[in-house]
Amino acid sequence: MKNDALYVEISKQILRDIECGIYPESAPLPDEETLRKKYNVARSTLRRALELLKEKEVVFSVQGNGTFIKPHLFTQPLSTFYSFTDTLKNGNVHIENRILDCNLISADKALAKQTGFPEGTKFHKLLRLRSARHYPLMVETTYLPQSRFFVLDTDILSQGSLYEFLRARYGFHANHATETFQPIMPQPDERTLLHISPNTPCMLLERYSYEDDMLIEYTKSIVRGDKYVFRVEWAKDGARPVFE
Repeated sequence: MKNDALYVEISKQILRDIECGIYPESAPLPDEETLRKKYNVARSTLRRALELLKEKEVVFSVQGNGTFIKPHLFTQPLSTFYSFTDTLKNGNVHIENRILDCNLISADKALAKQTGFPEGTKFHKLLRLRSARHYPLMVETTYLPQSRFFVLDTDILSQGSLYEFLRARYGFHANHATETFQPIMPQPDERTLLHISPNTPCMLLERYSYEDDMLIEYTKSIVRGDKYVFRVEWAKDGARPVFE
């Protein structure tokens, strides 16, 4: 095997080990000598493999402290109405939707105030754990009025997009939505589901979706701040600054 091909192959092996969790995110890689022996290559070949991984932003170096695994971030553009599932599928990212709970409830005073519906209004309450590439990213609670959506199919919802299901089954067509973002510290049960430490910050995302000026969806999500990035683009005088 040519030396050029060898360092590329070694970089792929290290990447596979990172993706398998052998080398955890944000943790340092073993020292060069340990890696050289593990992959049975010359030091120069190993260093070229590591440089390739740096170019691909898989790892980064801290002078005097070694080479570290860069955490993977998922980015959500906010310029248009979006679906978590659709966005990541378009990037060829594997999606997992774990249904934690789905039941029919009567709106209490708090939910009535949030949605503008009378107390006692029947809502589907759908609680899901949303994951990508096996990373749990958000705990999402969605409220849908039963008067608009008679029944939900949890088998379908565990496999795909909620919006896609609502469009196909009920002709869902939200014409506008509002969202608010607020930094929070997650509750113990949320930390357990998201596999995060007590010091990991999260965002509370609340979305109100409307169909012909009538609220048809209220969703609140606890989103991992170390894994998920919301991205806004805006134009002024032809320029398009990007904020993340």
